[in-house]
Amino acid sequence: MIKQMKVIYRGRKVDVWRVSRDNVQPDWVKDAFEHDGLRWLHGSGNKVRIYWPAVTRAKKGIIRTILNGISASFVGIAGGSVSMYDIGFEGDVIDFTNSKVVTAEKFAKKYRIVSED
Repeated sequence: MIKQMKVIYRGRKVDVWRVSRDNVQPDWVKDAFEHDGLRWLHGSGNKVRIYWPAVTRAKKGIIRTILNGISASFVGIAGGSVSMYDIGFEGDVIDFTNSKVVTAEKFAKKYRIVSED
């Protein structure tokens, strides 16, 4: 089991979670699953749907839609409102601080793991 990581990105500490059913889930991940911000997709045990407004509400109510380096992105417009979804695949990393999903390859190049608790 991989433990929680402490990570630096562009000189700042960021909160991340590597998508996996076996990893330790930080509090923000647990909260996001409880409030439907994160949901495992049926029929595919290795993909998680990310609904950013529900995920980011845990962090001071700020809704961010920074979408650099996303694996997959979907925008839906219904009833005059816009919803933002991403898909994270097993091994991808969700960067909670910057509201984005990065591939394992990009994570290895651009992020620095300080420690794994």
